[in-house]
Order: sequence, then C-alpha cells, then structure tokens
Amino acid sequence: MTFRAVSWVLLISVCLLSACAPTWQNVRKEEAIKGPSRAYTAVLPEGWKRAPTDSDVLLITRDGLFLQQISITRVAVSDAFAPVRITADTPLQELALLQYKALRDQEPELARTDKDELKGVLGLFPVAHAKPLAGTTERVAIKPFKVDGRDAYLLETRSFNSWGLEYTSQAIGFVHEKDYWLVRYLAPTLHYAKRDQLTFDTFLQRLKLKEKCLLFCSD
Repeated sequence: MTFRAVSWVLLISVCLLSACAPTWQNVRKEEAIKGPSRAYTAVLPEGWKRAPTDSDVLLITRDGLFLQQISITRVAVSDAFAPVRITADTPLQELALLQYKALRDQEPELARTDKDELKGVLGLFPVAHAKPLAGTTERVAIKPFKVDGRDAYLLETRSFNSWGLEYTSQAIGFVHEKDYWLVRYLAPTLHYAKRDQLTFDTFLQRLKLKEKCLLFCSD
C-alpha cells in the first residue's frame, strides 16, 4: 500500500466517522495509547476526541477535523512513495521533498465534492469548502527534526480552502522499524493553528518510539 493509498484510507475513515459522530472517543483526561504493533506510545491530550481504529493510524481533534487535527500514519518503506523507491538511508531532505509532492498531488482528491453534500443543510455549508483547493499547497520550510531521538524532517506548508481560509500544516516524517511514518498537524492559520500549537508540540515531545511487535505483545 503506497502512502497515497494510506492517505485515501485515512480520508475515507474521516468521511465515515463524520457520519457516525458517536463512535468518536472522548479523551476526558490525558491518556497514553499504543498502536497495535506497539511501535509507538502517544499521550492523547485532555479534552480532545479520538477516531476509533484497529491500526497504527491515529487521528485526533479537539473541535472538529477542519478546525484542527493531529494524525499518525505509517506505510512500509518500500511502498511509501511508489514508484520511487526509498530506503532507511534515503536522505531526509529527499523524503521531505517526496512528501511535499505527495501532499500537492493529493489536493485534487481532497477538493472532490460528494453529491450528498449539496442536499439540505449540507448544501448551505458544503464539506468541500473546508478542504484545501487543488494546487494551493505551498512549501514554507523544511527543517531537521528529532522524534524521540530519531532523525526526522519537519515540513511546513500552507494551503487555502475554497473560502480562501489559510491552513497551516506541519508534517514530521521519519523511518522507524522498516516503515515510513508521518506525524501531521493541520489547522486554520487564523486562531486555531496558534491556539493548539503548544498541544501539538507537547504531543511530539511525549511521543515515544518502540520496537515493533506483531505476536504475543505485552505492555
């Protein structure tokens, strides 16, 4: 499965979960969670909501996905940017540029409008208006970064939705346990990005990487 496919899975999950709001888990107090493979431990911030999943994909928000979101995704290194092949030794700058291209290439998909979004109340506030427009993603900076002592990159971008609202994105990418991982923060630049920046910074500082375990795993 390519990183593009993983993004599609995450997007589809978001759409399904949006129609089933009660399935979201309220984080009433700080909670440490482990992905099924035990490859990381993350501390969920108090007052946020977590999308239920049985994979290492993590998606959380405080006020709604288009107001702020933090996500963790992973894909096998060999499939991350197919047909381009990367390895654990691929320079971080190259990984960041590949990720930037992937984000730009995904924009047309995010701009698609479902016909049901044009009906009734949804027709007044189409979900597509809260998604970045095709081709609007702009690179702001690429910087070296560390995740639990592991070398990573920080890719900062900005994009605009169909109302002209600017979104800020911070994507941290790295290779861990033969997988390519992406930790991302996305929020409107106006108000929300700055308000929840400290929460994301704390989330990153408390993110711990572990050896992957698939059978007979214990805490």
